[in-house]
Amino acid sequence: MKLQPYTQAIITLIFFLLGLIIGRFQLKIFWGTNDYETFYQPPLLNIPTQKPLPTSPTKQIQECGLLITTSQSSIVNIDQGAFRVSNCTTRPVRLALLAKSSDQSYQKSAHWDFAPGEGSNRGLILSLPEEKLTLKPGDILVVFAQDGSRLYWGPYVVGETKFPIWNRETLEWLLILK
Repeated sequence: MKLQPYTQAIITLIFFLLGLIIGRFQLKIFWGTNDYETFYQPPLLNIPTQKPLPTSPTKQIQECGLLITTSQSSIVNIDQGAFRVSNCTTRPVRLALLAKSSDQSYQKSAHWDFAPGEGSNRGLILSLPEEKLTLKPGDILVVFAQDGSRLYWGPYVVGETKFPIWNRETLEWLLILK
């Protein structure tokens, strides 16, 4: 049975359109053997081990060239302190602060822009135009990339979330972006 030329053209067009549809939805068709055993690895059993308790309530961390002495607890009972930021990322970022003025309300927000790697060695102490900046428990921090990647860090609530870290030696809050 020999197909007519227009029938061959229609069949070719159907396969072409089918290929476009499959490509549009990023489906891949391949022929080959399925080596399931080479990809499958049984899960390892997680057997908890006894860890020794820390002898000191503080620990030192070396991150981005900064040596930090922190409290073991992520929740800190400190009133207020200066704010140091270190951008160890390869992206330009904006840090926004919503400072708490009372139990019910917040002050006007402020923001700072950082170039990639800015403050990565020692960190930068932030300040406001009219006054010295001190972070207090309840202040809210959010950091987001300005390169269109839609990356963000936070939101962080000072004194309630794991970050920013309270540095006991310098008596300041520290936020390291990685």
